[in-house]
Amino acid sequence: MENVEILIINASPRKNKNCYFISKKIESKLIENNISYKTFNIYDMEIEYCNACGFCEKTGYCRIKDEMTPMYEMFNKSKGTIVISPVYFDSVSAKLKTLVDRTQALYASKYILKKPSIDRYKKRVGMYIAVGGASGYDTQFKGGQIIMDFFFKCINTKLTQNIYVNETDECKVEENLEFTKNLDINLEKYVKEIR
Repeated sequence: MENVEILIINASPRKNKNCYFISKKIESKLIENNISYKTFNIYDMEIEYCNACGFCEKTGYCRIKDEMTPMYEMFNKSKGTIVISPVYFDSVSAKLKTLVDRTQALYASKYILKKPSIDRYKKRVGMYIAVGGASGYDTQFKGGQIIMDFFFKCINTKLTQNIYVNETDECKVEENLEFTKNLDINLEKYVKEIR
């Protein structure tokens, strides 16, 4: 198993666009601080849907063996996870929701079986970055935030930072100086938190 401190989850199906740019900025900051990481471009991964079979409620583990399988142990050993997702219908991308649903195995081990398959006492730090193409409106990030709050609880990671950017259809993130400055500030905070 790789010794990876930070997991970066890029939940966009689009190559070389906003989420990709953000993931590269994060990678650069982690490299600069000698922090090991692994980036998961999840639209390139084979991750099956949870079909509510109930196996994890009896065992604490998922019966499906695919590219999600090693991620359970990586969540456990990590110091943190950063998720970057486009906003689709006020929520996260479909593939990210699939990944989140598969953490039902961790949820079942902790809350149903009371035998956690993830260390509940280890400090881990989370960051969620949501990228909306449209102009801002009240519910734009609400659905995704609810899902991410639950996801970070499942992987026993304290979600300390939520970063939202909108109007990316009009202005790409790398051209949005306010956003890139905010991202840099928050990445500095994140690095300090995981030290």
